Amino acid sequence: MLFLLLLVCVLALAVPSPKWEDQIIYFVMIDRFANGDPTNDNFGMGEYGKDNARYNGGDLAGLIEKLDYIKELGATAIWITPPIANQWWNPWVNYGGYHGYWARDFKKIDEHFGDLELYKKFVEEAHKRGLYVIQDIVANHVGDYFKFVGGKFYKNTESVPTSAPEQYPFSLNDYLKDKDKNIYHWTPDITNYSDPNQKLNYQMAGLDDLNTENPVVIEALKDSYTYWIKEAGVDGFRIDTVIYVPHEFWKEFLNGKNGVYETAKALGKEDFITFGEAWIRSDPYDDSGEKILESYFEDGMSAMLDFPLNIEIRRVFKEGKATANLRYRLERREQFEHPERLVTFIDNHDMERFLKGAGLATVKQALAFLFTVPGIPVIYYGTEQGFVETRAAMFKEGYASGGVDHYDTSFEMYQFIRELTEFRKSNPVFRHGHIEVLKDDPNGPGIFAFKISDEEVTAFVMLNTSNERRIITNLKTGLEPGTVIEPLYTLNTLKKKYSADKDGELNLVLNPRSVYVGIATTQKKKVKMPTVEIYPNLKQGQKITGNFVITGTAKNAKSVKIIFDTRIDASVSVDVIDGKWSYEWDISKFDPGIHTIVFKVYGQKRTDTTYSEDYQVILDIPEKLLAQVEDPEGDDHGPFGKYLYPTDVTFKRQMDLLGVTIKQIGASLVITMKIKDLTTSWSPQNGFDHVTFQIYIDDPSKTGAKDLPFQNAKMPDGLDWDYFIFANGWSIVAYSSEGSGSQAFGTPISPTPQVKTNKMTREVTLIIPSEVLGRPDSFDGFKFYITTWDFDGIEARYRDLYPKPKAFHFGGGEKTDPYIMDDVLIDLGK
Repeated sequence: MLFLLLLVCVLALAVPSPKWEDQIIYFVMIDRFANGDPTNDNFGMGEYGKDNARYNGGDLAGLIEKLDYIKELGATAIWITPPIANQWWNPWVNYGGYHGYWARDFKKIDEHFGDLELYKKFVEEAHKRGLYVIQDIVANHVGDYFKFVGGKFYKNTESVPTSAPEQYPFSLNDYLKDKDKNIYHWTPDITNYSDPNQKLNYQMAGLDDLNTENPVVIEALKDSYTYWIKEAGVDGFRIDTVIYVPHEFWKEFLNGKNGVYETAKALGKEDFITFGEAWIRSDPYDDSGEKILESYFEDGMSAMLDFPLNIEIRRVFKEGKATANLRYRLERREQFEHPERLVTFIDNHDMERFLKGAGLATVKQALAFLFTVPGIPVIYYGTEQGFVETRAAMFKEGYASGGVDHYDTSFEMYQFIRELTEFRKSNPVFRHGHIEVLKDDPNGPGIFAFKISDEEVTAFVMLNTSNERRIITNLKTGLEPGTVIEPLYTLNTLKKKYSADKDGELNLVLNPRSVYVGIATTQKKKVKMPTVEIYPNLKQGQKITGNFVITGTAKNAKSVKIIFDTRIDASVSVDVIDGKWSYEWDISKFDPGIHTIVFKVYGQKRTDTTYSEDYQVILDIPEKLLAQVEDPEGDDHGPFGKYLYPTDVTFKRQMDLLGVTIKQIGASLVITMKIKDLTTSWSPQNGFDHVTFQIYIDDPSKTGAKDLPFQNAKMPDGLDWDYFIFANGWSIVAYSSEGSGSQAFGTPISPTPQVKTNKMTREVTLIIPSEVLGRPDSFDGFKFYITTWDFDGIEARYRDLYPKPKAFHFGGGEKTDPYIMDDVLIDLGK
C-alpha cells in the first residue's frame, strides 16, 4: 500500500515538459496578486501594510483561486516570484522582503504565502488546467543581514523576523565567528557594477553575497532548489541575477551530479526550463549584450531573458527612437542557435511599467510586435488590467489598487491580450519562423516591416510606430508580381488584402500606431503597368548643408508628390512642366541626421502612378547657441537648504547642477546639463545614474500647467509648462501638459529626446526633436525650468524624503516637501 501511495505521488509530479517555445508565460508577484487567506497577512512585526514597501497579503491560496483567470487570458505557464521564507523587514533600507528575493530559508515557504502542502496544491491545480509552473530562484545572495562599512562588520540586529538566515549553512553569517567557513564573500557593497571583481564578489545593494565557489555552498544550493522539483513538481526555474555568479557555478548547478537537470529528468521532465536574468543592454548597433546571453547558453541555461530586445522595444515603441535600431536587434537575434528560446517581455517587476509614460495604443503595439517574433513571451501581471504602478496589488486591500479588485475579464486590455494569445497559438510561423527585416526608418518613429517564414508559410508584419499616418513604399516582398497577401491580424488599420506590384513590391499607407500582419497566398491579381517615370537629381547618402533645390525630370507626368520621412500627410506637390519639376527645400524645419525622401509621380489619369526608389540623405546643419548659464556648486540641498542625500555609497553629488547650455540645430533643441558627479554605478543604459532631470518647457504662445507632477511643487511665479521631459538613467519620456496635475504627468508624446553623456566633462545632453515641442517656427521667448532629484527604478517613482536619510531615501524634510534638490531657470526671451 505504501509503495502505491509513493508511486501516485511520483506520477503526480511527473508532468512531462512542454515545448517551451510554444508557451506564453504569465508572471505573478505572489504578494500583490490575490489574497485568498487573510489570516496569514500580518504577523504583527511591522512587516504588513498597504504601502509599497511591505507585505500586502497576496498568497498561494489567492493564486489558486485565480488560476482560471490566468488560463482564460491564454497563458500556458505561470512564473511566480520566489515563494520561499524571506527577511520580512530590513530597517537599514526601510523596506520588506515581500517580493521573495531576500532569502531566510531556501527550503521553506514564506509564512505570508502558506506552507509546503499549499504550494504542492497550487502546482497540482495549475497542472490540472494545463498550466506549467516556473519558480523564481536566487543563488547569488540571501537577505541583508550584515554589512561592511569602512572595513568594519555590522550585524542587522533589528532585522525581522530574524537577524540571520535560518537554514544551514547560510546561517553561518557572523563574520567574527564564521569567517573561516567562507559561506559568504565577506565584502562591502558594489560601488562599480562595471568592475568584474566587484560584480562577482561584492554585495549587491547590501544583499549578503554567497561564496558560490565554495563546494559546501554549491551543494547546499543544489539541495535547496532540487527540493522544489522533487517535492512540488515545478516545471522550470527563472534564475535571478545570473551575471553576479561565476560561470563555473552554473555549469555545476545545472549539469553536475544531483544538479537541476539530473533531478528533473529523474521525474520525467526532460526539458526542464531554466532561464536566467542577465540585465544587460546592447547599445544601438552593438551586440555586447547578446554575446553575454550566448555565454550563459554555453553554461547550460536552456533559455535566457532577452533584455537587449526589451530595451530596444522600449526605445523604439515607447520613446519613439529610430525603427532602424530594431532592424539590427532582430538580425542579431537570428544568429542565436535557438532564438525561439529567448524569453521576451515589455516590462517586469524591476522597472517602470511600459504604460507609464505611454498610451494604451503604444502598449498594444509593443505587445503585438512581441507576439509576432520567435521567443517565449511574458505578460507581467496587471498589464491586462492597464496597470501603471510597477508593483500595485490586484486586490482591493493592497497597494495602489484604488480600493477595487482588478480581475475584470471584460476589460479592454484583457480582451486584447487574449486575442493575441489565440493568434500566436494558431500561427506557428511566429513561434518558429526566420525573420528578414524589409523596411525601417533611420530618422525616428515610423515604418518597420519584416518577413517571417517557415517551411509552409510566409508572413509579413508591418508597423507604424509614429503618431501620424506613414506610407510604406517599395517593400521588397520576394513574391511574384500580383501575389495577394491575406490579413491575419490588424491593429488600428483596415483588415484588407494587398497585392505585390510589377516588381513584387508593396506600397501602402499605415495609420498611427498600427500593425498589419498578412500571409502570402497562392492567389494572383492582375498587375497594372504605369506609363509614368521619374528621375530626381538626388544621390543616395548625399550630404546637404543648407536650403536645397530638389529638381528632376519625369516622363508622361502631370505632377509629383514629394514625401519626406514617409509622412504622407505632410507631403508637398509640384507640377511637372515640359517634363521638368523642382522644389525649394527649407531644411531649417527639419532635424539633423538621416532623412528619407520618396517621390510619387502622377500621369494624366490620377490612377496612373508610380513611386521612385527611396532616397536617404544626410542633413548636416550648423548649430546655434541660444543660452548658456552657470549654477553655483554646492547648492544641491533643496529649496530650504536642508536636504541630505541618501546614505548608500553609490550616492555622490550627482544632483548638483553646475550649468546648462541650450543650442538649436535645425528644428531640434539640444540641452546640455553639467553636474558635479556623473556616475554609472548601476550600469544605466543612458549613461548616468542617481539623478533625474525634470525639464519643464514654457511655450509663450500657449497656456499650460503650473503643478510639477509628483514633486510637491509648482512652476516659478509667472510661468507654466506646456511640455515636460523626464530623463533618468533608464528611461526618457515626454509629456504635454494636457491632463496633467500634481499627481498626473500629462499626455505622453513621442518621439522622446535622444541622450548622450560625456563622463569626462560630466555632461548629459538631450537632443529634442521639434516634433516633441509641436514644431514651433521659433524658440524666441521659450522658458526652461530644470530640476534634479532621483528615481527608484524598481518602484518607478521618486525617492521619498524623510527627516533622516536612509540608504535609498533622502533626508532633511518630509514626504510633502518639494522633491527638488537643485534647479535652474532659463529664459530665451532675455
